[in-house]
Amino acid sequence: MNARGGKRSVVDQYNYRVAWSSEDAVFVARVAEWPSLAAHADTREGALNELRTLVNHCVADLPANGEPQPGP
Repeated sequence: MNARGGKRSVVDQYNYRVAWSSEDAVFVARVAEWPSLAAHADTREGALNELRTLVNHCVADLPANGEPQPGP
């Protein structure tokens, strides 16, 4: 369950980190269980939202390719 009492989505089970990249002048979000995925945006929230959307697409695509889903 999430803080609002609803069921947690698969995307919520992963460990996210957002940090400022002074080299790129953007916030970069990464997810520990998917080291090859990253997203960036002008805001911390924007980078995290972009990454969560990407993870959601990847999770949905894994069964079609016969690949296992990384565990949290």
